[in-house]
Order: sequence, then C-alpha cells, then structure tokens
Amino acid sequence: MKPNFLIVLFMAAFHFAVAQKTQTRFMAFSIPDSLTTNADAVVRLYDTEIELESQRKMIVKIKKAVTILNKKGNDNAELVFSYDKAKDIKKIDIYIYNSVGIEEKEVKNKEIKDYSAADGFSLFNDNRLKYYGHVPISYPYTIYYEYEYETSNTAFIPRWSPISSFDQSVENSTFKVIYNDNITIRKLEKNFNNFNMEVNEAPNSILFHVKNIPAIKYEDFSPSSEYILPSLLIGINKFHLEGEDGNATNWKEFGKWRYDKLYNGNDVINETTKSKVLKLVEGINDSIEKAKIIYKYVQNKMRYISVQEGIGGWKPIKADEVDKVSYGDCKGLTNYTKTLMDAVGVKTHYSVVWAGSEKESVENDFFSMQGNHIILYLPTKKGDIWLECTSQTDPFGYQGVFTDDRDVLVITPEGGIIKHTSLYKEEQNLKKTNSAYIINQEGYLTGRITIMSYGIQFAFHDMLEHETEREIMDHYKDDYWPYINNLTIKDYKFSNDKNAIVFTEDLNVTAADYAKFSGDRMLFEVNAFNKSRQVPDRYRNRKMPVEVSRGFLDEDVFTITLPEGFTIEALPDAINLKTKFGTYVATIEKISDGELKYSRRFLFHKGLYPKEDYKAFRDFLKDVSKYDNSKIVLLKNKP
Repeated sequence: MKPNFLIVLFMAAFHFAVAQKTQTRFMAFSIPDSLTTNADAVVRLYDTEIELESQRKMIVKIKKAVTILNKKGNDNAELVFSYDKAKDIKKIDIYIYNSVGIEEKEVKNKEIKDYSAADGFSLFNDNRLKYYGHVPISYPYTIYYEYEYETSNTAFIPRWSPISSFDQSVENSTFKVIYNDNITIRKLEKNFNNFNMEVNEAPNSILFHVKNIPAIKYEDFSPSSEYILPSLLIGINKFHLEGEDGNATNWKEFGKWRYDKLYNGNDVINETTKSKVLKLVEGINDSIEKAKIIYKYVQNKMRYISVQEGIGGWKPIKADEVDKVSYGDCKGLTNYTKTLMDAVGVKTHYSVVWAGSEKESVENDFFSMQGNHIILYLPTKKGDIWLECTSQTDPFGYQGVFTDDRDVLVITPEGGIIKHTSLYKEEQNLKKTNSAYIINQEGYLTGRITIMSYGIQFAFHDMLEHETEREIMDHYKDDYWPYINNLTIKDYKFSNDKNAIVFTEDLNVTAADYAKFSGDRMLFEVNAFNKSRQVPDRYRNRKMPVEVSRGFLDEDVFTITLPEGFTIEALPDAINLKTKFGTYVATIEKISDGELKYSRRFLFHKGLYPKEDYKAFRDFLKDVSKYDNSKIVLLKNKP
C-alpha cells in the first residue's frame, strides 16, 4: 500500500521545521499591515511575570520577542542585564530568527559579555552588567530572549511599558503580578485611556493584557513619550531594600524610612577634611556664600563616574570613602557634598529626580522607588537652589535642561517632600547677538560677532569652553552657521561668568562670496549670524498635540557697512508678527548711505497646544525662517 502523498509531504515539512527550529509565530510576513505601518520594530510578544513571595523575595520572569524591520530598529537588539549581591540572574536565553521564523542562532553564554559596571573603580566592584548586541546581516529578523532573576529588593518593582518608544508597535504583551496575602498591591496606570487594555484581578494576582497597538509616528514638537505611551507602576506598602525592611503609605513616610535606613549614617567625614572645609569658610556667615565655596571645592576635587541606574545600590556610598578615592556616582557625590555642607552649617537635602532633556516628574500621588538621578536641594530665604553635584564645570545653582522644571522627591529627616525644580522663564533664556560686519565690492564679508547666552541657552554654548579647536571650528561651520559658505574663523575668545551665569563668545570671521551677483546687482542676506532654521515637517493629518517645552528670547543687533560704489535698491520691509506662539520683530534702519542697522527680536513661547493649532504654529515658524532669509539688494553705480 502506497502512503498518502499529503501525509508524506506533511511529515517531511514537520521534520524540516523541527530540524530548523522554526518559530512560525516569528514569521515577519505574518505581521498585519496595521502593525508594520510607521514601525521600525514590532514587539511580537512581551510577557512579564512578577512573583512577590514575601517582603524580601521577588522573582521576575520575562519573555520578549521583537521583529526588527530596518536599521532604525536595531536598538532593540542591544540587551543589558544588571546584577549585584541582591540580584541573582537565574536565566538568560537569547535566540535570533530570520524573516521566515527559522532559528539562525542560539546565543552562547560566552557571547554574552560580562562587565564591571564601572571597571577599575573599587567602589563598584560588586556591580556588574551582562550585555549582548546583535549585528544583523539582513532584515527583517527577530530577537527573542527569556530572562529570569531573583532579588531581595522588593521596593523596586519593574515598570511595565508595553510600547517603549515611538515607531514601535505591539502585537501582544502581558504583565502579571502574583503576591501573597501579607502584601498589599498599589498601582498607577498612565495613558491607558487611548489603548485597549484588559485588566483581570483575582485573589493574590493581577493581569494586564494589551494587543495590536499600532506604531505611533513621531511628529515634530510632540509631547514627550512619557505623556503619550502607556505604562504601569506597581508598588507595595511593605518592602525591602538594601538589607532594610520598609513600611510606608505615602511619600512622607517613604522619605522618612529612606532617610533613616538608607541615608543616615553615611554622612560622616574624617576630621582632616572637616577641618579643611571649615577653614575655607572661616569668617563667612552667609549660607549661600558658604555653599558656593563647598560646591567649588567638590568640583575641583571630585570626578563623576557614570554608572547604570540602580548600580552601586540605592544607598549612597559613605562620604568618607568618596573623600578617599575622589570619585563617585550621583548618589555618592551628592551625599559627599551634603556631608561637607553639614560640616560648615549649611542645611541641604538629598533629592531624587528623573533627569534628562525631556522633562519627567516624580509621580506626586504614587510613592515608590522612582528617579534616575540625585541632586542636592538648598532651601534659602531668597528661594530654592538646586545643585548638580556630578559636574566639574556647571555654575553654582545652574540646572540647564537636565533637571529643570519638574517634580522631585526631597528626602529630609522628617520625611519625603515633593518639590518643583527651577523653571527658566522665556526672557531668562536669552541670547544676545551683536555684530558689525562689512561687505566689500567683491561680496566678501568681514565681521566681528559677540554672542551672550543666558538661562537654558547658556547650556547650548558653554560646552565650547571645553572643546578642542577642531571641535570648535566644526561647531561654527557645520552646526551653528552651516548656511555661510566659505566661512573662516579668524580668531575666537570665550568668557564664562559663572556668577552671572552668562557665556560670551567673541569672534572675528570672514566669508568669501557671501554676497551674490546678478548683473549689476549685489544680493546678500541681512541676518548673517542668527537665523532660525527650525521649520517643522508638514503633516496631512496631525495626530499629536503640539508642545514647546522651553521658550526663549533672541535679541540681535547688526551694524552693516556697505561696499563703496553701490546704491541701495531694495531693503526688506519691517516685520512685526504677533501670535500666541510668540512674536517676531525685525527692522532695518538706514544710518547713512553706506551703513545700516538691523535689529531682530524673536520671542518663542513655552506652551501646549491642540493638534488643530499645528498648521498655524508651523506657519509662524515658517514665516520666521523666511524673514530671517530676507535679502538686501544693491545696485552698482554707473561710471
């Protein structure tokens, strides 16, 4: 009897699939179009299970598969797993599948690199990282991993972010928490309203499930992803951290516990250093002046060591140890600075913040282990001062875009307090550009420029002081004035007034062929040195609201000497734009036949606007750019 041909074919296909370790669920062509549109990567599955066995034991199991569609999605193929004495990795299995779901690679343990979190620095010897980065040979491909660890630090429960970035879609994701009768679960759901979330609660467990989330395309001037993408925070009232049990129901109690158990006792400094700093402030009674001296002392003595969030523990390293080695992470350096402030009688407080150029606040109504950075809070009668203790160059009390305008947790001996960091107002974010430039008969420009930057704009300019000459030249030619062809920086000088917090750039420049010729006419753009180039993309169907997270003010005055033998034929009209997004005023004053004065004032407002305002918003910026490119036309005199 002959075997059925279909059965033979099926069996052959089955054995081939087994031999090739095919995962049909990872076939790229099975992804619906709705999930590949606007996507660089598709999360095929992302399952997290957290088991809270007790106040001191948590087991986390993660299974995640991401199909990476193109080069932009390759960040998903870089995997980092941290561990230390309190966090024991039980399992890491990583597999790579090709576009049709056939396993191309099972990553061997030796391919997963093991690093010290801060190699060569003794304070972090117990803290390590496991890292794997895949280098693809073709697209699409899928990276799948299973990861399991056990930890005693139950105060920090992983956050669930099923979709972690723009341009990423999700096919299926679950998040499950299992807990015993002695544990009370708290949860904070963020941005759930716009997503089809399923929540199933049962005795001693809670399950969240989401599927088929299309990718959200990034749009210019969109709000931060933190305020758009869904995420879930989980907390418990009885927890354990760094060898200490805790019990809290609000920020005040949590901050009190953290101070008593994790901070207090690490603020002891040796008598030699204490005597040294007391001598530095001898005869000074003003607390702010004392604080400035201590801050400068720390900047001159210490080096900042950047380590991954959570590495080095959640407790700051003892001040005396940091003093001995002259380096530390944000926790150690902030604690060290605070200890020296205590020694000279200045009251400051260790404070937890979500740092980064995108503003993110500590959740006011949900206490838990939050934040990724530590700063120092100095309350004064003149107002709050926030100190960045990891920088060797920042002015005293300057925050820049790293920690400005957000809620933070201040840890005091009496308990935790939510405070708001400094907000730089638009007029404070000032940049003044003054120039005197000459155009000769061949269209050659020679100019002197002074740029003074304040507030947030200070942060975008003061870094020049620490760059090489090559980097400085590249900055001006490629980034700051890319529209000036044939630019030559003849000389430059920088001045950094850290008391007034103003950075000044003085330059002498030339540019051959700056002006263009058309017959007997010479044409050149009057705004040579501060053009706005931020015209956002046009969208047929804008999806996101419009946010300007930080406003600013530019004030410019240029004196222009015209070439002999030419007469002014046309000058740009005076412009006065007033919108809810900002104002723009530009004028040209004729001082004499051969000299002009150009004045410009551009005020850009901070604000959040509905998506319906986007066209008007874009039109305003487009007009600013257009008027910044206005030309003067000169006519050559006839003999």
